[in-house]
Amino acid sequence: MNIESFESIIPTALHTQYPLTFTDIEFSGEMFAELSKVGFPEKLKNKMLAIELEARYKLIDELLKQSGCLQILEIACGFTTRGLSLCNKNSNIRYVEFDLPQVINLKVELIKKFSEIPNNLKFVSGNALDKNSLNEALNFFDIKKPIAVINQGFMRYLNFEEKEILAKNIYEIISQNNGCWITCDVTPAKFVENQNKNISVNYNKDLTEITDRNNVSWRFKNKSDVTIFFEKLGFKLEWHDFIEVIDYLSSPKQLEIGKTEIYKYLENAVVVVMRKKIE
Repeated sequence: MNIESFESIIPTALHTQYPLTFTDIEFSGEMFAELSKVGFPEKLKNKMLAIELEARYKLIDELLKQSGCLQILEIACGFTTRGLSLCNKNSNIRYVEFDLPQVINLKVELIKKFSEIPNNLKFVSGNALDKNSLNEALNFFDIKKPIAVINQGFMRYLNFEEKEILAKNIYEIISQNNGCWITCDVTPAKFVENQNKNISVNYNKDLTEITDRNNVSWRFKNKSDVTIFFEKLGFKLEWHDFIEVIDYLSSPKQLEIGKTEIYKYLENAVVVVMRKKIE
């Protein structure tokens, strides 16, 4: 797979950073401040995304904790600060952030401006659809112990052939020692309607102008489609709704949004935990 074919996804990693400044997620403000210095298009700023982005972040955090995995591989990490935060809090965690070279190089440069990088946090660049790239990321782990793979906001930009390649690569990683894959990227196409209704009527149209890979036809139609797709690849699925973390969200208060309205922003948004299916 040619890395250049995925470079148009990079701006989407930028557009998610501004909304996170309206949350209490650690280091989000510092990361956005540094990104702003290198250039951040005004068109990418939409604070109303904060509710869904905070919910997916905190739900993934909670599911990671429940998994018990201390080895974490975040694919398409973008400019999120989860790895830095978790590694600072727990020296037993081994965390690898994986993304395209342009993202990884810039991210390391920016983090060094506001924090030291802990020894248990590593950065690897490459293409997640290339098995050799992912194998390089695994060098930091003890493959005899479980590995949790996470990604948020990546697979939606892949066509179904690419989704299958990624899924097979991740299956090999998690099936070795009872690991798991935690992702929000299977959220059904119906959630697009939520975004257009609650964020902006032109939200997905504007996103398509940012990246040529925001193709709605590449979304799963519903949970049944998701289940069929991944079960045939050897996974068993466990579903979680964004609503599960509604009481832990800080952004609604900052945005002055009531609890009833929050449900509208999070409706149809899900995270799925996938493990190797036991025959």
